Amino acid sequence: MKVIAIANQKGGVGKTTTAINLSAAFAKMGKKVLLIDTDPQGHATVGLAIKTKNKKTLAELLTYDDLNPSKVIQKTEIEGLDIIPSDLSLAVAEMKLALMGAKEYKLRTKLSQIKGYDFVVIDCPPTFGTLAINAFTFADEVILPIQLSYFSLEGVSNFVDTINFVNKDINGIVSHLTKIGGVLITFCDTRAKVAKEIYSSIERVFGNKVFQTKIPQNVRLNEAQSRGKNVFDYDPRCKGAVAYEAFAKEYLSRSEKA
Repeated sequence: MKVIAIANQKGGVGKTTTAINLSAAFAKMGKKVLLIDTDPQGHATVGLAIKTKNKKTLAELLTYDDLNPSKVIQKTEIEGLDIIPSDLSLAVAEMKLALMGAKEYKLRTKLSQIKGYDFVVIDCPPTFGTLAINAFTFADEVILPIQLSYFSLEGVSNFVDTINFVNKDINGIVSHLTKIGGVLITFCDTRAKVAKEIYSSIERVFGNKVFQTKIPQNVRLNEAQSRGKNVFDYDPRCKGAVAYEAFAKEYLSRSEKA
């Protein structure tokens, strides 16, 4: 089982869109996938039309010691794709976590023995707080979606520093290493000179960790999420769907060669 965290401390870079559609692409390739929504905004949950009213969510899983993950996992409309959903109750749970011992390892402890999945994909919040660190202590690797803008580039060093800190000061306690699995360019439009310059800078920092597949600006991606669907079920021929399918294939190809 491979655990992949989709993370960036900057919002609006296509993090949730990537988590949803990478998970859906894996499932449509015959893989068994668990998507975990660790963002209190619950966008991955809403983006797959999952209801949380009167149902247990990640908030309860992290704060109730005796709650089994099976009580929280819901099936989605996509065969092979399950989800641990979230909503605003997760913000309260994060405050409770701050008062608990070994708070950084709650997700890892709850799910490390889970079976039956080829991939676990974690949609991280746009901050590097307790919830994100829980994702990093569980994940085998992190994928960084990044937009070709100056502000996105500014945050790259902070991202690398955070992963290094987690590996040195937190993951070391449990003998775990979280790798930077790759960088995915989103909202891609390299026609502008500044975008080309930023892409070159990203390549200098990450080298061959930058995926060849780039996700274009595509309104159908946003439309799909607003209707509670993944892009493949919404418009399988649109540029966004073609790109995310190519990204999933590239990821699997790289993993097989690693």
